[in-house]
Amino acid sequence: MTAKAKSLSVILAILAAPWGVATVGLAGRASWPRQGNPVQETDGAYRDGFFWGQRDAQQGRNVRVSIGRWNDEKDRASFKTGYEKGYTAALNSRNAQHRH
Repeated sequence: MTAKAKSLSVILAILAAPWGVATVGLAGRASWPRQGNPVQETDGAYRDGFFWGQRDAQQGRNVRVSIGRWNDEKDRASFKTGYEKGYTAALNSRNAQHRH
């Protein structure tokens, strides 16, 4: 290997190192455990309830869980849980904004 090729290899390695470090760092983030329940995060009834609960709280509405949109008892329970968590999360977010 010539001196010119060797110095070119060193320069390329130095320039490529930050991308390698960034890639490894981002790849490691994807494997961190999440705070929420992964089953609930993929459950349509739960996500729907979370959305409507959050929306009602943001618009200043009282709690009104409309589980009638789901036929299965499991889905209704999941919707209700999502609604309550979404409503509470939105209220907590609103209260935190008012403190500052």
